[in-house]
Amino acid sequence: MRRNAFCFAALCGLGLAAGVAAQGGAPAWTDVDPAVRGVLAPWQAGWDALPGDARSRLLDNARVWAAMGPEAQAAYRVRAEAFAALSPDERAQLRGAYADWRGLGQDERAQVAAAERSYLALPDAERAAVRAQFEALDPDARAAWRLGPETGRWFGAVRPIVAFVPPEERAPTLAMLRALPPEAREDLAVLARRLDEADRAALRRELLEAAPDARAALLRARVGR
Repeated sequence: MRRNAFCFAALCGLGLAAGVAAQGGAPAWTDVDPAVRGVLAPWQAGWDALPGDARSRLLDNARVWAAMGPEAQAAYRVRAEAFAALSPDERAQLRGAYADWRGLGQDERAQVAAAERSYLALPDAERAAVRAQFEALDPDARAAWRLGPETGRWFGAVRPIVAFVPPEERAPTLAMLRALPPEAREDLAVLARRLDEADRAALRRELLEAAPDARAALLRARVGR
């Protein structure tokens, strides 16, 4: 039971069930479904003092865990324990990769899934060659393609704008960049090369605060055309 609770906690920490909609509000501990109380046991003592949204998230994650079944739980347990053994930096990188995946649109997710199927269908030697080509890319290029096939095509040119974005601003910044028209991203790439780090950060904040339909004009004005 303790091991299951650990794996469930890892599930919550990784946010793998974050897409599940809240169900049934946030009941008191005495009203929690007995089927999920076991995995929620670490939170029992302070359950009723938790904010309602926190209880709802925990319940949603507990339902996901319970629905996985023994084999899926065992497979996840292996991954969770491997994740726990990583360094803090490595865990942060994996969380970032998962956040990037969640930020992809349905079309890009479909493209990534299709590419994965094609890759897995290759003979071993060809898969190794493709992997070697990818590993030969510089880290920035690999990070860009992690954002999806569409974003990966242009992200490298604007990457200096988002190089030191606080974690809580990463998702809205990427959403803002994806929503820009191609010409506006070209202007942003020019500014990314022209500005120093402080001015790039100021421009990023200015773009985030601007109305979406005003951003292209703002960039045109800053470029001077």
